[in-house]
Amino acid sequence: MTDLGNQQSPAAKVSRRQTEGGDIVGACRRLHAAIDRLDEFAANVAGVSRSDLRCLNLLEFGPLRATTIAEQLNLATGSVTALIDRLEAKSLVTRVREGSDRRVVKVKATEKVFELIGPVYLGFSNELRQLIKTYPLARQRLAVQHLIDVAKTCEQELVKRNTMSG
Repeated sequence: MTDLGNQQSPAAKVSRRQTEGGDIVGACRRLHAAIDRLDEFAANVAGVSRSDLRCLNLLEFGPLRATTIAEQLNLATGSVTALIDRLEAKSLVTRVREGSDRRVVKVKATEKVFELIGPVYLGFSNELRQLIKTYPLARQRLAVQHLIDVAKTCEQELVKRNTMSG
């Protein structure tokens, strides 16, 4: 006869693995997949492609030069020009002159962007803020630091891979 008292349930094994950090990659994949689905939904709401949405997300905090957009999205400048043309045709961005130097042109998100996709991200942000408020302050700070550390680890791996391939 088997002693069931000494056997761990599958749930207990998963919990131990998660607390030992063994499932961090799985948790990151789940987070990425969830954000990916949220972005896909936002792109559909705005009637744009995912690349176009990435550009709109960059413009959330203010106008940017096309060269900056190209660098941030890792796209050729010609591709960014076409991307901006598509977004401008949908009245989602405008090109604005920078001060007295008419050669400097920046791309600015229109209010239409914020009206269309703002509620998608605002809803998520509000839910996340409500969730994090249920944690003690020290745990809130730790959660934020963990996310920053995950992002830094990903960025460092990219730098390392680019250095190795370049």
